[in-house]
Amino acid sequence: MIVAFVNPRSTLLHTAETHETDRRSNGLSALLQEAELIPVTDLDEEGLLGVPAAFTSWQVLLRGAVVIGPDGLEDEAWRRLSLEAQRSSEQAVTLAYQAAGHIEQLGQLGLDVTLVGRSGAPLLVRITHPHGLELALRQAATGLREWLSDGPFSSALTLEVTPDTVTVLPRDIRVEGAVNYVLGHLNGVSLTVGVSAETSDRAFLALCDYALLPGESQLLEQVVNAAEDDDLD
Repeated sequence: MIVAFVNPRSTLLHTAETHETDRRSNGLSALLQEAELIPVTDLDEEGLLGVPAAFTSWQVLLRGAVVIGPDGLEDEAWRRLSLEAQRSSEQAVTLAYQAAGHIEQLGQLGLDVTLVGRSGAPLLVRITHPHGLELALRQAATGLREWLSDGPFSSALTLEVTPDTVTVLPRDIRVEGAVNYVLGHLNGVSLTVGVSAETSDRAFLALCDYALLPGESQLLEQVVNAAEDDDLD
């Protein structure tokens, strides 16, 4: 059995649908047709319904905070671990939400700032722009980095930045931890493949036998730039 851990953002799911993005998405789906697809995403159960792919096995949702089993139910053991991390960082996440709101208002950036909860506790802060304006998101990310570095929560929270989303979440909730948990429950696996376009997914990609990176992606650009810097040394 081949298992593919896929982050749908910029692979199966695109902010702007064009003929080219459709071609790439369809080609990737065809390439992975023989694989068991496991989504690894910041989306929740409802958001995953908008991804044009059939996910019938495990699911890693909300950046690793939620693991859904093959029976379609949330894995209870993983839920207890995530809830413990949520409760220990509840104040930090709430204050990060307030800080993000202040940064958005002061800069008049036109961003949507959302506090996402799970199991009755704050989980993460998600910042997006209704028109995908990357400059505004970068400004918000810079402001939040400064807020974290100057405050007491740098060890409790982590900041993830993609071209269309800025996310603040507890440092103890890591997507690679959830992927490793799922790997430990799989049997009869002959090959694992990781698929992502985002730098924040490097750790989970390293757990797989092979990694697939889109040609135009944040992650591949970083890899190429690092290689060029090494050549200059």
